Amino acid sequence: MSSQEGSSEGSTAAAEGGRLRGSHPAEAILYDRLIDAIIDKHLRPGEHLNEVKLATAYDVPRSRVRRVLERLRDESVVRFELHRGAFVSRPTVAEARHVYEARREIEAVAVRLACAHATKSDIAALNAHLADETEAFRTNHAVNRVAMQFHFLIARISANPVLERILGTLIRRTVLIQSVYERKTGVLCLTHEHVTIAGHIAAGRADAAAAEFVAHFDHVRQSLDLSEERWLEKDIYGGADPLG
Repeated sequence: MSSQEGSSEGSTAAAEGGRLRGSHPAEAILYDRLIDAIIDKHLRPGEHLNEVKLATAYDVPRSRVRRVLERLRDESVVRFELHRGAFVSRPTVAEARHVYEARREIEAVAVRLACAHATKSDIAALNAHLADETEAFRTNHAVNRVAMQFHFLIARISANPVLERILGTLIRRTVLIQSVYERKTGVLCLTHEHVTIAGHIAAGRADAAAAEFVAHFDHVRQSLDLSEERWLEKDIYGGADPLG
């Protein structure tokens, strides 16, 4: 074999390896499905994530499943246990308080930036989303997921990709916190408060929008029982296998 042929084969192998290691649409789909399952409470904190079953269900190599789980681990949504595998994280009381404190302050900044940067199309997107929220609450379908999207939308409208990425991670972590600590009668998101926040953003009233958001966030926080006793309780919803 000539050195030129050897170089060519080596380049081909490297290219194939790069494709295997690179991003893949199936990974994005699996990531989104796992996040949706957590938001919809089909996956509960502490629940085992079986790599083999996930690989089979989504027809992807187990190595890609591991990449998705590692991404979720880096976002503190998943944890790995030695010789046991991956599990949905179960935040402690201290972690919950820290996450809520951080998100409260950071999202208030995002709301102010949204007031400064919102375009006509952004306002239209907010209004369209609010209509979707109203319908979700009316039909009691995917309420948590739809309500959560309001906050992701504000992060995008802030026009700060770094802040959007940080806030996205915090929003996903608060989903886990709510799964563990929400009171049985708690209201996780109040649509009419979203309407008020969106109105202030549309009018460019940064102070009013930030103040309304903080009040809204505090209402959500009050729907939680951040106590050691609640953390020790058995999951009030029970576990469910999203893969059947």
